[in-house]
Amino acid sequence: MNIALGLLLLGALGCDPPQRHELQPALAPQPVEVYQEAWRRSPGDLQGLRQLGWALLLQQRFGEAIEAFEQLVRQAPEDPDAYYYLGVALARQQRKGEAIRALENALALAPGLAEGQWGLALLYNERVDGYEGALEACARGLEVAPNNAYGHFVLGFVRVSRGDNEPATAALARAIELDPALAQAHYYLAMIHLRLGREEEATAAVERTLEADPEYTEAYYTLGTLYARAGRMTEGQQLIELFQKRSDRRMQEDHYRRLLYQQATPLEGREKAAAHHNLGLAYLGQQRFDAAFQQFESALRADSANAEAWHNLGAIHSRRGQYTQAASCFKRALALKPAYVLASRNLAQVQLLRAEYAAAELSFRQVVAQGGTAEDYHGLGTALIQQGRIREGEEARARARAMGGKP
Repeated sequence: MNIALGLLLLGALGCDPPQRHELQPALAPQPVEVYQEAWRRSPGDLQGLRQLGWALLLQQRFGEAIEAFEQLVRQAPEDPDAYYYLGVALARQQRKGEAIRALENALALAPGLAEGQWGLALLYNERVDGYEGALEACARGLEVAPNNAYGHFVLGFVRVSRGDNEPATAALARAIELDPALAQAHYYLAMIHLRLGREEEATAAVERTLEADPEYTEAYYTLGTLYARAGRMTEGQQLIELFQKRSDRRMQEDHYRRLLYQQATPLEGREKAAAHHNLGLAYLGQQRFDAAFQQFESALRADSANAEAWHNLGAIHSRRGQYTQAASCFKRALALKPAYVLASRNLAQVQLLRAEYAAAELSFRQVVAQGGTAEDYHGLGTALIQQGRIREGEEARARARAMGGKP
């Protein structure tokens, strides 16, 4: 039987809701390259191929994810999860017709896959004549998983996008009741309040959006304009400026993603390393430290002589409290770039934390020889005092105080 036809027949039977089909969790904690190498070594390992696809999805490398899941579908044509994730990747590449077909195939194999229904609902809703179909898909998903917060959010989103405010409000409120941390439900509830001229309620809803997800960039602009309209001009301007900074970082991220993953001719060598490094810096600006770490590692795989990437890896290790690894990275950076003041400073701080006072003294001396700060002299003083050289340490600290440092 044709898979899509099977789906239509299932819908026509009008039987009880199918049993819930749970997706396998998309866990891919390792860098993409780890899964690529594992798949290269064991091309018959379908779970390895699935993990590669997940890793590519999580890294938003949608074109490559499509290739991985297309291959998985060919090798495991009865796997509904493979069709579902293929549909997700196709939708993110704006290949909407193909995405719909992939999700329909997933649902023919697993009618209880509620996420497939909600994916279809979002895609149907983008069609001029797709509203009723979207609502029906939402309903089918909620039949299978009636207490799923995301499903109620999708229903609310579909309704609010067509101006159906009252039932949209009810659906979004139910989503929030089930999961108060669902930031997008708070945000679209705020959009309804704004549409109806209820600015105080809108302000509270946007504030809750940012409490749930501080990375929800659009909410900063919306809240800034609401604050300004309420006479809170300084706070409003600060939020709008923060929105602009975050938008700039997002544009940088998108630029380097296109360079790395969407060019016909892939980057190689130092150009590839620079793009990975710059994408890592964009993630650092967004405080997405795990994503930044993976990009710096990728930069070093492309060019192991990138001193800045070694330094930034060390900074993230240090932030995680992994001081041995941090020190090793800072030393690699300094071996490549001996006058790298920031690497020397951070190495000295790590050596202090590890009670390596003689080594910290040498590192701080390298920094102050190149024009150190008050903090550097204070650190040098600490390293000296810990070695029992009290007079020298106090002299260094006096220099720090004279520069406006710690008392």
